[in-house]
Amino acid sequence: MESNRPGHTKTFSQHFSEWRHLKVLLGTSIAWFALDVAFYGINLNSAVVIDAIGFAGNLYQDKPSHFIIRNCVGNIIINILGSVPGYWITVFTIERLGRKTIQLMGFGVLAVLYVILGFAYNQILAKSTGAFIFLFSLAQLFQNFGPNVTTFVIPGEVFPTRFRSTAHGISAASGKLGAIVAQGGFLQLTNIGGHNAWIDHLLQVFALFMCIGFLATLWIPETKGKSLEEISEE
Repeated sequence: MESNRPGHTKTFSQHFSEWRHLKVLLGTSIAWFALDVAFYGINLNSAVVIDAIGFAGNLYQDKPSHFIIRNCVGNIIINILGSVPGYWITVFTIERLGRKTIQLMGFGVLAVLYVILGFAYNQILAKSTGAFIFLFSLAQLFQNFGPNVTTFVIPGEVFPTRFRSTAHGISAASGKLGAIVAQGGFLQLTNIGGHNAWIDHLLQVFALFMCIGFLATLWIPETKGKSLEEISEE
């Protein structure tokens, strides 16, 4: 087994030394990284939305069990409003619309929604809690009817069989790096200037990452309706 490893490494390097192949790996990796920065950054700050819909509770006044139950119910409501429908829409449309189309659409819509939520965050919350919940739920929907599904699906199809697991692993690792950046970096910025005072700026940053994900997706070919042999030219 060890004698075959250098050959495998060399072949992998030779394959991805060509720009037409390398750009696909960069596309899947950068797109997954950009998604997870926003995905984990948003979900780690979901307490803001739970508070807006009245399910946050009070950690110091409520019983621990009551506080936990209210937060769980709040999270369930958010998922039912956006995340779950988004997954099912993708399941029923991915073969008709295509992976790349759904990913581009998801990144594009998310960029617009995060711009709206980021630059009008305080105004929306002050005028209409319902509007804020609607926009946030719409963002959750287009995460899952979008790149949160396709960034996992595409790397499993778009690479040659002999490199697929390695290339998928590199793409997935890039996504987890994005999650680390979100939790270790951006999460620390949330309370700059006061409790949750910097969330509007975080949403603006996440909009930028959605634009990066959109551009990276342009490097990825569409795999809809193709066999793995056709995609990998084998």
